[in-house]
Amino acid sequence: MQNNNYKNLKAIEGQYCTQSISEAGKWLNYKLLLVEPGYIEASIIIRDDMTNSSKQIHGGMIAMISDELCGLSLYSLGHDTFYTTVSLNINYLFSAPVGINLLIKARVIRSGKRIGNVECYIYDEEERIVAHATSNLMNLGPKFSISP
Repeated sequence: MQNNNYKNLKAIEGQYCTQSISEAGKWLNYKLLLVEPGYIEASIIIRDDMTNSSKQIHGGMIAMISDELCGLSLYSLGHDTFYTTVSLNINYLFSAPVGINLLIKARVIRSGKRIGNVECYIYDEEERIVAHATSNLMNLGPKFSISP
C-alpha cells in the first residue's frame, strides 16, 4: 500500500522539486520526470555554479545528484521514515559541460527493514553515461512526510 510520500511525489511529477526535505536537494533544482514505485527519473541543467575549473560538472555535484535521487527512489516506494546514506560508490565515466541537461534514473535494487540498496545512472544529452552510482541507505526510524 502506497502512503502519502509516494502520492506526494507522484503529484509533483513533471515539476521542479522545490519541496525536497534537504536544502541541497532544493538547491539542485531538479525536475521530476517520472515517479514509479522504486524508480525515479529526473533532469538537471548543469549551471556554472556546478562546474569545476574546466566548466565541466564537478565530481562533487555528481555525488550530490546521485545521493539525492537514490534517496528519493526509496521514498517513491512509500517509505515514511528518514534514511541516511551509509555508502555511495560512483564511477565517473564521461564529462559534461555547463548548459547540458542531464537525465538521472534511480532505482531501488533492494529495500530491507534497515538497509536499502539503490543504483543511479546519469546520462548526458547524447545518452552517454556520465556516471553510475550505487548506494546503501539506512533507515533511521523517525517519520516524515514529503510535501507536494
